Amino acid sequence: MTVSRNISDISAADELLALARLDVEKNQLDSALEKLKSILGGPEPDPEAMSMAARVYAQLGLFTRAQGLFRRFLVAHPGAVNEQFQLAMTHMNNSEPAEAEGFFNAILASTPTHPPALFYSALLLSQQGKTLDAKRSLDILLQSAPADNLYAGRGKQLRDAIDAGLQASFEEEQREGGALGQPKTPGDTYQ
Repeated sequence: MTVSRNISDISAADELLALARLDVEKNQLDSALEKLKSILGGPEPDPEAMSMAARVYAQLGLFTRAQGLFRRFLVAHPGAVNEQFQLAMTHMNNSEPAEAEGFFNAILASTPTHPPALFYSALLLSQQGKTLDAKRSLDILLQSAPADNLYAGRGKQLRDAIDAGLQASFEEEQREGGALGQPKTPGDTYQ
């Protein structure tokens, strides 16, 4: 016989957090969020509960709610790189590139070879048309991350796409007048 317990029957925050963790692992986000909200309503919410609830909100596409919880967490733990990265991603997913870029830059200032921050920073830069800056970030990523790292593989694909775009742009420029051998600006030379 199984006994069903209501959340109100569970008073210990550590029990709720453990059960919420299991719910997240099973992708039962509604149940996890119910438990996490109960913990967050307490007088001194567990920082892990804040971080976990923020990730659940982000998975649900509720980026503004996730951002608030990540910020609360970071007040207590300002050096938490994972939560800084997650906060940057919520800004990126919420079409707030300037805010995302600020968090990526903060991460890279303290951890210059952080693979996810390097990759997503480069992706953001390439989307903004800053291809040279994007390629610099990708070069750092590819030089510092092991070849079998997920972000190294994705970084190589992004660099190849950027190079293909730059090559296409260069070829177009050549067709439009550069092929005639005329420099585009006084400092241009063709060798």
